[in-house]
Amino acid sequence: MKAGILAAAALAFPLAAWADDPPVVEHQPVPCTIPGRVISLCANVSDDGEVAKARIYFRRAGQDFYSFVDMEFGGINYCGTLPAPLEGKVQSIEYYVQAVDKAYQPTRTSTYQLNLQPEGVCEFPPVEKDAQRAAAIRVFATNKKQGKKLDDAFSTTGVTFVPIAPSR
Repeated sequence: MKAGILAAAALAFPLAAWADDPPVVEHQPVPCTIPGRVISLCANVSDDGEVAKARIYFRRAGQDFYSFVDMEFGGINYCGTLPAPLEGKVQSIEYYVQAVDKAYQPTRTSTYQLNLQPEGVCEFPPVEKDAQRAAAIRVFATNKKQGKKLDDAFSTTGVTFVPIAPSR
């Protein structure tokens, strides 16, 4: 009798409602970049439903708080643009990619190190080639202690920093 009730319940609910998995994020880590150049990072993000957001969280290695940029779907994958790291201010950037689906299920990659190396030493730097994207970077804070400006390890050229709104 119980088996019959369970079978009837299984038929009453669509399979998609039971197979709702978090997004899958596939990203090939980038080992290095060059100072003073805006960075473009991409990832393949898929979901059995719909991807709501994809973001790159980044910080100067050793900092307390991450900032993030939203990634945009470009027809094949999601890409985001990070501000240019400044020579002498940062040696390595820590970053990860996170995606959330419409059911609010998150997935993130491991944390990766992006080391700064001189031009010519870093063979395939992930430099942003689109001037419009490089000139319109929105960086979001994740903690009130980050203040009202971007970490001074990054260039503010083309960057709008969005701090955490104060509590009322």
